[in-house]
Amino acid sequence: MRRWWGIWAVVLGASGCCASGSGPPRPAAHSVAPVAVDLPLTTPTVPVLDAKSLPKLPPRSVTGPQGSAFRRLTEADCLVLAAANASPANRLDEENRVPAQSKDCESPADRLRQTLRYYAALESRNRAAADALDRYFQLCDVEARTDLLRKAFPVLDPLHEKARAAKAQDVRYPLDPADLERQRSQLVSQLEQAELGARLLNLDLKNRLGLPYPPADERLWPSGDFAIDPTPSDPDAASNAALADRPELRGLRALHAALTPETLPDVRDYLRAGNPLLGSPSGVPGLSLAALVHRLLHHKQAPDPAAVAELEVRRKQLGDLIADRERTVADEARAAALMVNSQRVRATLARDRLLGWEEKLAEAVKKREANQPGAEFLEPQARQDWLKAKAEVVAEVAAWHQARIKLRAAMGWLAWEAVGNPPSGEKK
Repeated sequence: MRRWWGIWAVVLGASGCCASGSGPPRPAAHSVAPVAVDLPLTTPTVPVLDAKSLPKLPPRSVTGPQGSAFRRLTEADCLVLAAANASPANRLDEENRVPAQSKDCESPADRLRQTLRYYAALESRNRAAADALDRYFQLCDVEARTDLLRKAFPVLDPLHEKARAAKAQDVRYPLDPADLERQRSQLVSQLEQAELGARLLNLDLKNRLGLPYPPADERLWPSGDFAIDPTPSDPDAASNAALADRPELRGLRALHAALTPETLPDVRDYLRAGNPLLGSPSGVPGLSLAALVHRLLHHKQAPDPAAVAELEVRRKQLGDLIADRERTVADEARAAALMVNSQRVRATLARDRLLGWEEKLAEAVKKREANQPGAEFLEPQARQDWLKAKAEVVAEVAAWHQARIKLRAAMGWLAWEAVGNPPSGEKK
């Protein structure tokens, strides 16, 4: 009964607000009364999760990717589109385009805020490009390994047909058709999971790249040269590049260099954003440059000692903050370079294993062509092992590209590439 009274209270309250004409209805303070529920005791039994009611699935195509249309997407396009559609960065740049009331009235504080917004926007574009490119290479991995998964069906299906025919004719055959049917069902399940992963990555990438909402079955298709650069990455060089080019650090240094009595309120705000206990006003207001000059020239007064003291404190706080961030950014770039080198080794080892399986497959083909006993079953098994090894290589190569993108993001280079201004350390 109390539940119904609660519902009627909502209805009557909403209608009363509308009738009063005093504006939009206000939510009731307690629209639904809390209800105490006393759950009964029970004896634990295993839940029965049954799929018997599901109808048998119709045969599905395993010959190629499913979709009405495929749009070509390169790494460069992905980088530029993701950076250009970074909403936080765009809002910061729009703020910088707000015209000043008068160019003559632009103060050092105004110019400092514009500089900080510029570097903050670049840092945001750097992160947006890194996240999108990480998904891009995930999509490359999924599509490449899905193709290898499809190639397993032409290996398994002939064996399945022969096993079924042998069983129908009551002829002895070394492979069980039921076992092969289960293997095929597992392959179909894996293919379904891979297709779902590709479609989810498509949804995510389209949103990050600002692409208009296309038909549901229209897909992005990664294109380009996905070879691995054999040149090792230098961790020290990566660290130095990050210290020089990371937009976040450039913004912090600009803030430190522009610290004056006039920009003191902006420095306080910046410090307070990182830690609410920092940047608290000390009773010393920020002085405009004109007011400071007027005081010095006309009143022959020295700057307020409290203001000078606070400036030194803020300068020390900013210096400590810059040093901490420089250490973190440098370590991030150094770790990313080490990961790139390690991933290159892993990809090389996977390639070497694949070469071993290729030799074994070639031997199996020769034995089948020579009609050696058992070669009919030896070749399909060797081909399946080769496909698995190939999938491992694909995964390791995609992981190397993801590590490479993480390194470029750690150095801040993705942002500069996106705006068409590659840093000085970038190889031409």
